Amino acid sequence: MHVFSTQTAPMLFPAAPDFFLQRIISAALDTPHLLYALLAAACSHHSRLVRDKSLESQTMCLMFTNRAISSLRAALCEDQEAIKPETVTAAMALCTNDVCNGNMPVWRTHLRGVLRLLTALVDRQKEPGLGDPFTQALLKWFTTLDLLAGLSGLRAECVHDARDGMLGQLWKGAEGRVDDICGYSLDLVPILGRASQLIHQQHLNPLVGYESNIHDSEERQQVTREAETLEKQILSLLDNTTPDSILDHSNHLRTELQYTNRAFAYSALLHLHRRVQQLQQNHPKVRAEIIGILDAVANIRPFSSANILILWPIFSAGCETEAQSERELIQTRMGNMQSLGMGNFSRARKLLYQFWQSGSSLPWDIYFARLGLELVLF
Repeated sequence: MHVFSTQTAPMLFPAAPDFFLQRIISAALDTPHLLYALLAAACSHHSRLVRDKSLESQTMCLMFTNRAISSLRAALCEDQEAIKPETVTAAMALCTNDVCNGNMPVWRTHLRGVLRLLTALVDRQKEPGLGDPFTQALLKWFTTLDLLAGLSGLRAECVHDARDGMLGQLWKGAEGRVDDICGYSLDLVPILGRASQLIHQQHLNPLVGYESNIHDSEERQQVTREAETLEKQILSLLDNTTPDSILDHSNHLRTELQYTNRAFAYSALLHLHRRVQQLQQNHPKVRAEIIGILDAVANIRPFSSANILILWPIFSAGCETEAQSERELIQTRMGNMQSLGMGNFSRARKLLYQFWQSGSSLPWDIYFARLGLELVLF
């Protein structure tokens, strides 16, 4: 647990409030499935950090994972255990570990399971309006993973509509501030959710390429108007400030969170313009958004833990630029994060380099879909 608390947790949640990580760690001491899930995450992260690819290391990670799954299954058979925040946390940790390890076949199944557990937990909350801060943090953790998965390619949509239900209650209190779990303003959440839906409306079959299932001209005009509205909403969020909870962290990190938010906002615009409106790669708006993302990255220290939050924006910029200097900046920054043991950066960096080397004229999402590859840029 020492490795998790000092190395792994700060990497997974670089700006999280102290109470969140403290509660996770303290609860694990009395909750076997959570303890084993955190040990699996710590073991996996540490092996990448020290580049230990030995059979012994792999066996230990697998042992902790199997024990976590077995213990979690036992807990789910008991009604009272199934609706505890600690049980949701264990399931969320296992799902996140799947992503970091590139275990794509099972992670989405786990994510749907987390959604059911979260829904049951919220339904049993005594405080109205999602008043428990720890439950709020779990919801934001889930939503970030779900949203970024839905925006990372063509193979899968979000498992939950972030604009409705229990999640919709949470975003109403965003108050224009950058969130300390997500790294971006919660006001972006419903926008990203809708953008993901519009993107998936555009594509019928990766084998065909870009093709829309919107054939009616009036419906197409409606999509265009909606995209323009989303664009205005995103632009209004570029300069959101950091919340008071960030005061627990360094001045550097507080400043950098404003830039992680900008990176997400520009990335949202980039996906909207390239994948919904289908603007050309050399369109002035597209180029401005790539530059906006990279400028935000440049204002984050090269080895700052804040970089952990911006895999989706930096990968998005990398897929849309052909400038060698920009590609080198992106590869270097992703390499920095890879050296900190972040498996999701390792996989994304490798796939991005593969896309560049292919020289493909296909859009990146079509390219990866044709190869049968699923990305989760979390």
